[in-house]
Amino acid sequence: MLGADVPDPLLAATEALVKGSPQSAVETLAPVVSANPENADAQRLLGVALSLLGRRSAALQALGAATRLQAANPANHLALAQALAQFGENRRAQESFRAALDLDDRLGPAHEGLALSLALDGSLTEAIVHFGKALGHAQDAPTKARLHFFRGRARQQFDRIALAGEDFKAATELQPGHGPAYLEWGRILAEDPDNRSAGPVLEKAAELLPDNAEAQLAHGQQLVRDGDPEAAARVLRRATGLNPGDRAAQYALGRALRASGQADEARRVLGSIAASGSDRALEEARINEAGQLNNQGLQAEAEGEFELALQRYEAAAAIAPDEVGFHRNAALALCRLDRWVEAKARLREVLRMAPGDPDATKALYIALDHAPD
Repeated sequence: MLGADVPDPLLAATEALVKGSPQSAVETLAPVVSANPENADAQRLLGVALSLLGRRSAALQALGAATRLQAANPANHLALAQALAQFGENRRAQESFRAALDLDDRLGPAHEGLALSLALDGSLTEAIVHFGKALGHAQDAPTKARLHFFRGRARQQFDRIALAGEDFKAATELQPGHGPAYLEWGRILAEDPDNRSAGPVLEKAAELLPDNAEAQLAHGQQLVRDGDPEAAARVLRRATGLNPGDRAAQYALGRALRASGQADEARRVLGSIAASGSDRALEEARINEAGQLNNQGLQAEAEGEFELALQRYEAAAAIAPDEVGFHRNAALALCRLDRWVEAKARLREVLRMAPGDPDATKALYIALDHAPD
């Protein structure tokens, strides 16, 4: 902070920056720096103002001067680091963030800036550490929410999904209007077929992000999973309206329309995807959805929920009937449910699709013992 003995031009420039008038700050500071280039505070403020105006070369020159003049002042290194990050000079920014933290490890913005820079470089482990340190020094709820969200995204990329979910949830608690946090949290919850809380979370995301096609799509897909295809169709129409080129949303809309009994419109929507020459996109969307359902079945089966697993496998097989693995999983689930007659018929279907399949052959012998022809 500036002391009481700081010249008035610096105070005026600081006020201009606070009010969002960097050009006014530059006009105030330029004569000060011209008259006394050794004024480190004026150089720093001038560099910040110039960076806000996008004047890269002049900004970095002023901020570099400030750090040379007062190398022991962490604020100078922090301001330079933030400008370097703004202008895409990631590695140099990291060096300056580290220099600031070497002088004062309590600088939350330096930890945050370094964490973001490291995440951009893919150094997720260290980025997560610095997001945590920034959280330890954060004072207000919006800053804490932002840091939880960023750390959650880093944890997602690092496959720490459960911890990422905790971060996204914390962000929504700190800042109830944080739509992106609701969206990411809801997507994680939706991966668990037994978790019934995904629906309300994704509904909140869609409410907070009415113009976000991804939020509308995620909410619509969850409504389909929750057995409300009519409501899903309404939401998915919004998703396709926001992003007409999203073939996954169009495919999801077609399925919701078909499930809600609107067969003619479903055929029109699904037919339009093929007619537009996007058969590959349609196929990818279909296989992706079937794969997600199959994965949900595997998770349910691992938890002993065989009836739920069977439902997921059947749904996957209905979407991708040529994928033998989905039929095999459904048949094996029938065995585990002691539904031997159905299992026997399904296993024979699997063996017609994949003659000699070892798992299906072994299971068929067991099924025949329980339900002989």
